[in-house]
Amino acid sequence: MLTKANESGFMTHMPFLAQGAEGERVLFFCRADESRVWKAHYIEGNGEVRRLDTRMPEEVCECSPTAWRDETGWHVSFIAGGAPENPKYRLYRMDGPALDRLSPPVAIQAARTGFIYRERLVWGELENLIHVHDALGDREIELPGANILRVSYVGNAPERLLVSGQWVMDSEVFTLEYNLTSGHQHFIECDGVPAYKCAILGDEILYAERCGNHFEERRLRRAEATTLPPANAALRRAPGEVAATSTVPTRKCGCGRPAQGDAGVIATRPSCLECVEKHLGAAYVLLAETRDGYAHRLRAVGHLHEAEDESQTWPALHDAIRNARKAYQAAGAMPDWDALETELGKARDHAE
Repeated sequence: MLTKANESGFMTHMPFLAQGAEGERVLFFCRADESRVWKAHYIEGNGEVRRLDTRMPEEVCECSPTAWRDETGWHVSFIAGGAPENPKYRLYRMDGPALDRLSPPVAIQAARTGFIYRERLVWGELENLIHVHDALGDREIELPGANILRVSYVGNAPERLLVSGQWVMDSEVFTLEYNLTSGHQHFIECDGVPAYKCAILGDEILYAERCGNHFEERRLRRAEATTLPPANAALRRAPGEVAATSTVPTRKCGCGRPAQGDAGVIATRPSCLECVEKHLGAAYVLLAETRDGYAHRLRAVGHLHEAEDESQTWPALHDAIRNARKAYQAAGAMPDWDALETELGKARDHAE
């Protein structure tokens, strides 16, 4: 199954495992050729790779497919967006008696990640927040200090969420399994590394292994060894208790403390190195995904601007971030992240 998915050197990503009518395993995934536009595909049992008929234009990215089956047939959800004329991403649903006879897609929710399972609607926002709506009511799950890049679930245990993302402070990827019923949570590591955008059905785990220079340049791999480190990363919240824009490092940041920067510098807003690092980390993730076809340019520019504003007390750092932002906006030049990290370190040493 994986050999067929990975054939011809295509990039493969976003796996999801489900069970078919005869008990066979069905693999849903996304694949991209040299155009770098992701499209949803599936393989039923030992069958061939087939394109999921989403009726979406060729320039639209399709990602994060999930599916479940009952006596009426298949129920599929996926995320799509990124067209030049309308870049907004939405969560869609299709239903039908077979995977090659699904209804036209219906837009359910503006979202960049999420899924539908029976009466449960789950969608995530980039900055740290997951919304859950089902028969038990509404609640939110917050992951402080994380950018959320995918939310799905275990194919045969839908109460077990699989949340993949990247930590803002160190850019390391992760997958967190969070049980909606019990609140139990743990990380998933496959073959000695943090799993990324993985799929689970029974005892089988697939994940997206990085295979190139670009952040999303990956291929599907079956885990041979798995460890489940305990976690306490996710916090359950009442609706509206936390805003999606309130991502903070796991320790208290320095916004409320006077910044000890260069003498004579007058900042128009309080400066905070931890917030600078947070915004640079978010911009790094977004620009990496923008290079791979995702429509995150405006968000990335916004984070660079916030980092620029937050760094006014340290002119060298401020100028470096400002120049990086302007170069990206004017010519698409990617920031020199190593140079920015060096300037951030200098400012931190000066502040101490």
